[in-house]
Amino acid sequence: MERGTKSALEELKRLATKAHADELVGRLRRAAQVLREPVPFEDKLQQADRRSSLYEPTWAAQDETEAKLLIYNTDSEQSFLDGGKADAVRLSPYFDSGSTVLDFGCGIGRVARFVAPECERLFAVDISERMLEFASERMAEHHNVTYVRSHDVVIPEVPSASVDLVYSFLVLQHVEREDAFLLLEELRRVLRKDGTLFVTFPNLLADEYLDAFLNYVRHPETRLPGRARFYTPQEVTRMVEAAGFEAELQGDVEILVVARPR
Repeated sequence: MERGTKSALEELKRLATKAHADELVGRLRRAAQVLREPVPFEDKLQQADRRSSLYEPTWAAQDETEAKLLIYNTDSEQSFLDGGKADAVRLSPYFDSGSTVLDFGCGIGRVARFVAPECERLFAVDISERMLEFASERMAEHHNVTYVRSHDVVIPEVPSASVDLVYSFLVLQHVEREDAFLLLEELRRVLRKDGTLFVTFPNLLADEYLDAFLNYVRHPETRLPGRARFYTPQEVTRMVEAAGFEAELQGDVEILVVARPR
């Protein structure tokens, strides 16, 4: 009798422990579901108004030569233009003459100047007023370009679901990972349901970018707010999908993401 009672008590304890564990897991799953919901645009906008940008001073170029060095590590106009044209060719399968396109982190228009003639409308977006001034001067002949300054992690002047293609070449690397994720959500907001996201990240698994990472490690004075952050393909996949995209990754030295909103 005592043995049976003890066995029954142990079984009740086991069931109670399992029930508690199941309840805890359920709570964690519900909390995770809430955390994975996108932050409302209005909340992001209020936060942006309260927080001055950490990153803009990095891109406050004094002249176009400095701007080219900051953007593309060259002061050669021909190299700068050749690189922009080559990247525009990479984008060409994803838009046409009737498309609305957004260049996030447009700088002084390295790529935008070649995309603008091929689309209906182009949003040239950058966090730096100075870069936008240079871009508008360099692309004055393109009247379908709207110049937009981003505010922290929002682009308030671009309507939701208004863009067919968003592209960004090695720009999200220059902000903290949390901000990069919020910007991915913002780029999803402006994209149409059948739109395309085309973004690149530096691959930590590539020797070139591992060397760059180690340079930051060895020389702390280079750790500025606008420094590059390096990613693995697995990290990029996880972030992009969590931001609400179905993603396809390509590339080796640089991680190329071609994605569509879920």
